[in-house]
Amino acid sequence: MEATNDLNYDSYLARAIEIFNDKMDADFSGDNIILTCFMTEDQEEIFEQFCSKYFPYRLNDRYQEEGYFDFRASSFIGMDNGGKDGILLRTDIPYHPVELLHIFLHELAHIYCVHHELDGKSFYDEYCENYAKTNEEDGMINAGYAVWREMIAEIIALECDDNCDIIPLEDKKESLAQFRDEIDQRDGKLLVSEILTAVMTSAKVETAETWADAEKAIRELDLFDMPPELDLMRLVYNQLRERFIEIDVDFISEMGFLYLNILSLNLLRNFQLS
Repeated sequence: MEATNDLNYDSYLARAIEIFNDKMDADFSGDNIILTCFMTEDQEEIFEQFCSKYFPYRLNDRYQEEGYFDFRASSFIGMDNGGKDGILLRTDIPYHPVELLHIFLHELAHIYCVHHELDGKSFYDEYCENYAKTNEEDGMINAGYAVWREMIAEIIALECDDNCDIIPLEDKKESLAQFRDEIDQRDGKLLVSEILTAVMTSAKVETAETWADAEKAIRELDLFDMPPELDLMRLVYNQLRERFIEIDVDFISEMGFLYLNILSLNLLRNFQLS
């Protein structure tokens, strides 16, 4: 199947909404999800128009900084626009139809989580801005939430997407090792979220009845040997089984603390190997 730009984006979003509603018992519709497309040449202009009309609070984003638009799609949460949420989709790159459907499922998962993660409130608004008493605490909360939000959205998208197979953990070792080696200050949060997603959706871990069983499968990879790595995986494993998307600030702070430990140890290890 060739990648193409000749796709009806609205129809693929409608299909993704249908799938997501069925799998997650959600109530999305074409009326409450606003889709807008952009290309590199007009990204700032489209972003400003989109936000001015529907999501004015996002105009406070640092969207003029280099790297802000390094995404294929981004979700927007409605606050004062009549309850509508949105997706901004890049269209100057080709998509496989299957890929496009998954992208929409991932963005719908982001929107769904924001509306359900904290008793109807936004975790970011409650705890990621002007909540912590120190910069250190603030850094842990923001880092933890960045790792969590990408991971949980992708886990939900994978669960909803029938085109995605459950892959044995040992078959993921090469990509996991690459992700682990590339953890740095710029891309570390995304890479750790990808590691967690890959581990948690692998056959042995997903079907493990206890953390002890899951840990045994992870240790057999002979890859994750730093205590914070296994501590983070245990924390996420238990969260997914006990509370799923419902989170609190203590959980996210612990995620952030463990992530920052992983980042520091990984930077030190790479320095020693260089």
